[in-house]
Amino acid sequence: MNLSAFQSRPFRHYLACVSIALHGMWVQRLVIAWLAWNVSESPAFVGFAAFLSFAPTMITGPFFGVLADRIEIRRAVFLNYIAMLTITISFILSAYILGINKISVALFASAIGIVASANHPFRMAFAARLGSKEQLSSIIAVTVLNFNISRLVGPAIGGILLTQFSIMETLWVTSIGFLPMILLVQKIDIRPQDYERKPKQNFIAALKEGFSYTKRDPFILYIFGLTICVTMIGRGLLETLPIIAQGVFNTGPNELGLLTASAGGGAIIASFAKAAGKPQEAGKIGILGGVCSIIVPVSIILIGISTNFMMTAGLVSILGFATTFFAVTMQSAAQLQLTDEFRGRVMSLWTMIAMGGGAVGALLLGSISEIFGITATFIALGGLTTFITAFILLFMPLFKVE
Repeated sequence: MNLSAFQSRPFRHYLACVSIALHGMWVQRLVIAWLAWNVSESPAFVGFAAFLSFAPTMITGPFFGVLADRIEIRRAVFLNYIAMLTITISFILSAYILGINKISVALFASAIGIVASANHPFRMAFAARLGSKEQLSSIIAVTVLNFNISRLVGPAIGGILLTQFSIMETLWVTSIGFLPMILLVQKIDIRPQDYERKPKQNFIAALKEGFSYTKRDPFILYIFGLTICVTMIGRGLLETLPIIAQGVFNTGPNELGLLTASAGGGAIIASFAKAAGKPQEAGKIGILGGVCSIIVPVSIILIGISTNFMMTAGLVSILGFATTFFAVTMQSAAQLQLTDEFRGRVMSLWTMIAMGGGAVGALLLGSISEIFGITATFIALGGLTTFITAFILLFMPLFKVE
């Protein structure tokens, strides 16, 4: 792996601070799922809460992508983390005063989802300007790995915190985690943009331009198609682990912590495997990227069949590995196709697909499990996704695995 990104002092400082903040964000996702189960004991409501925390990415994400390409990026990132801190503290205080119910959990999930939909394009546009153009490939690789480690290790940390502390104490910890980014971002040095803004282009025209650019690039479209297919069920399950811990095995926070730690362990192994392997090449997803796209739905089927908790934890670890390796590959491949001019807009669309797919998947898994049972749902959706993914890999002419 090319490690030239670490030669940039601003990037090193950013990476340390954003790692803390991202882990805090994913801890909050787990807390939302845990609260959703506690107030409802319903797989459908757990899926609905997970959907609310991701769905805004499908609606507001592209608009924030336009902003990422048009406004002063340091100020945008600063205000974004201020909003995260404010929302979290507001929920904590309301919980102390008014208690927690379905409505408050749904509102908290929605608010976090909206702010996160801005965080993704802001963060990607910001990180790309923390080093020289020669260091860009390395910066993309490191930031992608960092994000995907946090998205699975963060919930694992959350599971441990929930076993040792209360829900509110866990949220206080995540609030503190936003402070380093808030203090750092306005003082950090960034390189100038590699293009000149179009001063008279209005917001809607800029948004349409981002969509047009995406439609004109066949490889970007191919990445998007694979991403929504695989992440819908893979991310959907990882965001609804309480359904397995409590709905299948009738266990508590300790077992949920083990499941999330298993997913996180798989993510870490995948990240090291990606880092130690062949560097991502422009215009290709690589053979392992294609293999992991099949492993994800197959592991869902096996989780549905499993009746042993430790075996399920092992399968969740495999799912964490495959989901992370696939996501890192897809995001890196997309980033390497782009210039600064379109990075915020196109990557906000990719995030919309990746996170939105997870949101829809969580909603489907929860809702269908409520009707047909958890086991049948996992087997059916896993089988359908395996078939669709295999069809794309075998018959789509744009598949590039060289």
